[in-house]
Amino acid sequence: MSGQRKMDGLAKTESPAPAADPRPRGRFALWVAALALVIAALFHESLFEGKGLVPADGLADFPPWVTGTNAPSNRLLYDQFTTFIPQHEFAHREFLHGRFPLWNPNVACGVPNLAAMLGALLFPINVLLLPVDPFYAAGIAAFLKLFLAGWFTMLYLRLLGASNAAAFLAGLVFSLSGFMIVWLGHPHVNAAMWLPVLLFLVERSFRHPAVFDQAARRLWVGFAAAAACLLLSGHAPTMVEVALVVGSYFLFRLADPATEHRALRLVVAGAAWMPAFLLAAPQLLPFLEYYHNGSLATASHSFGGRVPLNGLLLYLLPYLNGSPVAGYEGMMLQLGIGHLLPNFNERTGYVGVLPLFFGLYALAGRRCRWTWFYVGVAAVSLLAVFGVPPVPQILLALPAVRDITLFRMVLVTGFAVAVLAGIGWDKFFADENRRRKFRMAAGFGIVIAAAVGWIWYHAGFHWERLGPDQRGFLFVQLMMLAGSLVAGVGLVIGQLRPSLRVAIGLGWIATDLVKFGMGYNPSIPHDRYYPATPAIEWLRQRPGDFRILGINLAMVPNTAEVVGLKDVRGYDIVSVRRYEELITGTAGDLFFYQTAMSPPPSFSLLNAKYVLAFHPMRSAPVPLDLVYSNEIFIYQYRDFRERAMAVFDHRVQDSANVLAAVRAGDFDPAKTVLFEDPPPTTISPGDGTTNASVRIVSDAPDDIEIKASMSRPGFLLLLDTWFPGWVATVNGVEKPVLRADYNFRAVELPAGDSVVRFSYRPRSFRIGMDCFFAGLSVLSVLFFFPKRRKGF
Repeated sequence: MSGQRKMDGLAKTESPAPAADPRPRGRFALWVAALALVIAALFHESLFEGKGLVPADGLADFPPWVTGTNAPSNRLLYDQFTTFIPQHEFAHREFLHGRFPLWNPNVACGVPNLAAMLGALLFPINVLLLPVDPFYAAGIAAFLKLFLAGWFTMLYLRLLGASNAAAFLAGLVFSLSGFMIVWLGHPHVNAAMWLPVLLFLVERSFRHPAVFDQAARRLWVGFAAAAACLLLSGHAPTMVEVALVVGSYFLFRLADPATEHRALRLVVAGAAWMPAFLLAAPQLLPFLEYYHNGSLATASHSFGGRVPLNGLLLYLLPYLNGSPVAGYEGMMLQLGIGHLLPNFNERTGYVGVLPLFFGLYALAGRRCRWTWFYVGVAAVSLLAVFGVPPVPQILLALPAVRDITLFRMVLVTGFAVAVLAGIGWDKFFADENRRRKFRMAAGFGIVIAAAVGWIWYHAGFHWERLGPDQRGFLFVQLMMLAGSLVAGVGLVIGQLRPSLRVAIGLGWIATDLVKFGMGYNPSIPHDRYYPATPAIEWLRQRPGDFRILGINLAMVPNTAEVVGLKDVRGYDIVSVRRYEELITGTAGDLFFYQTAMSPPPSFSLLNAKYVLAFHPMRSAPVPLDLVYSNEIFIYQYRDFRERAMAVFDHRVQDSANVLAAVRAGDFDPAKTVLFEDPPPTTISPGDGTTNASVRIVSDAPDDIEIKASMSRPGFLLLLDTWFPGWVATVNGVEKPVLRADYNFRAVELPAGDSVVRFSYRPRSFRIGMDCFFAGLSVLSVLFFFPKRRKGF
């Protein structure tokens, strides 16, 4: 068996042999297929049984979906059904209409769609699955991400000289590690999955004797393409973590005394990132524009914090403190063994128990440089996660790293342990020193026994605090830990055939990791996916173009757009600064408009017709009439203003006075429009006649056509957010889009009939597409450039 054979380089020599592995490629394909089967087993309900791998049943916590009968599967995955899934639903529906929208008019009076990076709309897997209903696409995407992460890890380990079994082990551990499971439906995993392939390409480049011949260029073309996918992943902090590890690995390889042309390799590696940024520019440049016009830069947030040291116990018993799926959260505090971060996702880095043993075994006997590197990586990342000085202080002093959440470096720990487990697996099966095996196994067992004994000692004084269900829940975890110990003992002292020992070891690790991940990302039936309720149907049947406002998480943002409604709220990490100031009077709230306790003073400007509340509203700052009462209460705003209207009078004031005026509570946008800069044409007051008709005749996300008839010159006011990139034509003639009433759009209109078209054509996206094609051209030339006879 391949698990018995010595690693081509890691077990026998200091440097892995660059020669091709003589073992048949077909066997490696079987191991890759085995990895796919394990991951498919984890997602069998969503892949084969018609369910959706989406936590949208969490809506049962929020009106109007509250029924009291269906409990959410995982409340912690709130961001998925309020942010990511609505974005994918919107993009999918627009795709079916033949459009790829750059603007989203359904939330917060309009926001940039592509620029909202967390949706990762240009991430390759998301683009590939754009034609698929997001309910079904989620399971396919999850499988692809974990499978590719594991396969890339296997390729990397094979390049280091690992056996097929060791590569499978490493791929299994990384793809099913705690970080990858708990952040699976978030953009974090979009970024994390590219770590092993980037390392693989760096390693290949150093094994290639030439630096810039055709084969070397193609390696760096692949690196640039993978780096572009990383940049399109949607989660900047995880991108930074991945880039930090890849950069450290490159320097580690560059320090090899046998490496030639160090300066040239450094230049080539740095240059490879340039086409990557060019390829990702259609996503990055709109995001930077959004960031510049948003409030994220001034938001009050902190990226400090740490996992308490007792969190190390979770590497043995991952659910010792309960979970949002099983419940029993806070059980460690009940048992008197301390508290943890309340967020399960932020403290979980489980990699299985046996992989820890094999990771430690990598240190047995002769150690290669790769072992030392990943031991160092694991140590630094663990010290950062647990906040042990001075590691956090050093990392947070680095320019880009200061913006990441350090306890999410469990990703780095998980990958390092996966690689070390693969190295240790081959060393274990190649090691003929049975005494060393016994010593390592005994030492590992003593550590586990000490940890369990410490838990038992403290828990014994508080055991009566746990109910029967909690005790049973803890007992199952102890049995899984015992199973790992039994499997480990069998591998050390068993007299079984080598092939059977390999099957037992890998089979138990797969079982352990699948048991850990099973159900954390729930698969739900379609009838629990944003179901229509009587209140939703009632709102859908109301005529006209209007928005809604939910009080205190009624129809939690951004769920309204999934059911075909528009909301004045919006939930994302970025928000338009002007809109936030219009609502709250200030900017810098990281979770702006996640909740609303009452209509804001500027309510008349929001095109909001209905207010939704879970309980009757005894008083409100605006005039409301109760029009519906069933599972929720719906109130109609008496002074509702249409989304598009004609306004004849205007005033010019500075921005502070305009903001104060529109937030005064008595501002009527239909009477006077406020500008901060004088309009291009001076419009006289006229004879007082103000007859006008305005009608929206075509309403697409990026293009709006309006017909207006004016008795005299005036302004067309559209209660959609002003943002760079919006252009307008009046009767085919381009006109400037004026920023009106602090946040909205207006355009001058002459007397008579006019056809007005607003179009969103952001320069940031146009430049981004130019950069994309430039990067594609550069990589194409490098890839297909004729082979040089001589090179370096």
